[in-house]
Amino acid sequence: MSLGLEVAILPGIAIARRIDKDGDLKRHLLLMPALGLLVCLGISGACFLLGWALSTLTSLLILTNIIAVIAIRIELEPVHHTKIIQRSPWFWIFTIIAFVMAVTPLSYGSPMGVDWIGFSVLADSISRTGGFILSEPSIGTWTYPPAFPMLAAWMGGEPHISVFILGTMCFAALLLGISAVGEKMGCGHWTIMAMLLAPALFAKNLDSGYPTVASQLGLIVILTMFSTKLRWEIVAITAITVAMIHPTGLIYLTTLVSAKLLVSKSESISLTEKIQYSFLAIITLFVILILAPAFGGEAVFAEYGWQGGTPMAIYAGLLLPLGIWSAWTLRNDKPARILIVWIGLNWALSAIHLFEGLEGFTIITMMSYALYSMSMHAFHIPLAALVGLRFSRVEGGIASDGGRAIMIATLLLCGIAHSALSELSEHDELHVSSEGDEVLFQLLENLEEGSIVYTENEHWGHVYSVPEHIGVTSVPTLGILQQEFSIQNAATTAIVYDDIPRLQKLGITHAIASPKGVMMQYIQASTHWEMQWSSGASTLYVLEDDKMVSHFESVEGENMRPDPWAEQRSRDPFNLGDERLYLTEGTHNFAVDDTEAYQVCVMTEFVGNVEAEINGEKLQGSGWYNSCSFAGNGGFEIKIISDSKYWINPLGASGRGDTLIDETGVRVHWVEIISTAPM
Repeated sequence: MSLGLEVAILPGIAIARRIDKDGDLKRHLLLMPALGLLVCLGISGACFLLGWALSTLTSLLILTNIIAVIAIRIELEPVHHTKIIQRSPWFWIFTIIAFVMAVTPLSYGSPMGVDWIGFSVLADSISRTGGFILSEPSIGTWTYPPAFPMLAAWMGGEPHISVFILGTMCFAALLLGISAVGEKMGCGHWTIMAMLLAPALFAKNLDSGYPTVASQLGLIVILTMFSTKLRWEIVAITAITVAMIHPTGLIYLTTLVSAKLLVSKSESISLTEKIQYSFLAIITLFVILILAPAFGGEAVFAEYGWQGGTPMAIYAGLLLPLGIWSAWTLRNDKPARILIVWIGLNWALSAIHLFEGLEGFTIITMMSYALYSMSMHAFHIPLAALVGLRFSRVEGGIASDGGRAIMIATLLLCGIAHSALSELSEHDELHVSSEGDEVLFQLLENLEEGSIVYTENEHWGHVYSVPEHIGVTSVPTLGILQQEFSIQNAATTAIVYDDIPRLQKLGITHAIASPKGVMMQYIQASTHWEMQWSSGASTLYVLEDDKMVSHFESVEGENMRPDPWAEQRSRDPFNLGDERLYLTEGTHNFAVDDTEAYQVCVMTEFVGNVEAEINGEKLQGSGWYNSCSFAGNGGFEIKIISDSKYWINPLGASGRGDTLIDETGVRVHWVEIISTAPM
């Protein structure tokens, strides 16, 4: 049983007081979450690397809090409490807006994106085995920065919920920290306001790229020393901590320190600064040398193409043109030049994605994987700092016409963005795992000991909390996966060809199938699988004869649209295609030849909070529904009862969807005709 993330409070305050001696209590409280979580993540990562158990981590976090109390008492000075910093109400308005937008995804109940599944599996593995050990019957390990999954495992509870909460709070802490350092840099509310002008890190965290975002907590430490000389011992400790969270943060920390040193090249650089930079370079080189062997045969990877091109323009939003204007008008200002060089170094690194597919250059390949979505996370903070610096020098400040116009435009954008975020809570169909999948994962606890469950090797098929008495066939690929033994491919082939002796030899006893995948169609077409449990169209089967076979047919109409998950499916046994009929209003009748059928089912996906009637059965809510009725009606009927509503569909921005401004409705996936197998 963990103590919770409140263990970050006292260490955060103690460090804030130490590195921000000219700040007051309010600024220290804003810095506290970022610095405190960074400490907890650093201790968690070190504990994992040393092979210590979660109970030891609890003791270390308690000890850290005791040391923090002592440090606060020692540094407490009467003068410190009399310090007063005047802040505009706008500072708190934009800080609160940023915080609320950061934590809004918690209202969804579970994470969006797909990356969280891997982190949840790692956290579950730590809880069960103490390390990144593959679950049986697979044999092998993962190599991944350990700090984030270790702290998530320590938090306890369901691993995906712990990962969700930790990732969300790290992002909220990052935004509060940026608000604080923006004020320290003399930018008042302008820097945190500038953060709200781009979707970049907001989109990355919504897409569950939690360690990537959390690793940027280290930037808060360096930015608090932005206008002073860097202290090498603090930089070194921060760099080591960040390296245990994600290499992305270490890269950006290195480019920030490099920018500061490059701009100061005309000035005398002290021996301490040389030592500090050398130590930082050694840490980066050490990480590269450790990971290099695993990337020897890999090709350079690019998620969106060149990360400094069109994707950068999309995710940097209004910050990019404002950043260009700020860079030009502040080109003679030293703090601005540091930020300009920092942005330039990150932009230069994005050129590695121009070499997509290139093999034989290990370091370039490693960098491409570390920075695979850098258009979302490389430029947001440096551009916001630069734009905030420029806005702070608007003549007349918030009283000027220009200042008021900027703030009003930002408030309007925030209103639209938050409305769009809130709307997503009604779209369960966006989640990679449906509610039905999650229910079945929990029911696995009830299977007999020694059961081996086949799961599809896709995002929706990975069980993120595996009961110790059973095994699952698939494991997620993240970080560096070293899999020495797996039955996944053999089991998949056996199911596809209905090779029951082979499945029995492999020890397969059950299978979970999601309607998002394709294995459900193979299993339903076989007479050797019996449905054991079903929830939300997802089904758990037991390897037993059921004497029923299914045939699947596509449903076509006027409004055919791409299936968002089509690219994840490599097979199509019944030639259903990659497009699905999409209904937004009215009543629709579909003829089906059910003369020799026992039952007819139609698989639908409700996009948004939709109310509809399928074959006389009223259904409401988003998600998947498999509506079945006995044969003899000659078809089925779908009647849309609720009015269609427009909403901002994030799949349209990610490329998996075909439109950004979408309508709620019903996506019809297939008709299943069930009949008795011939004797």
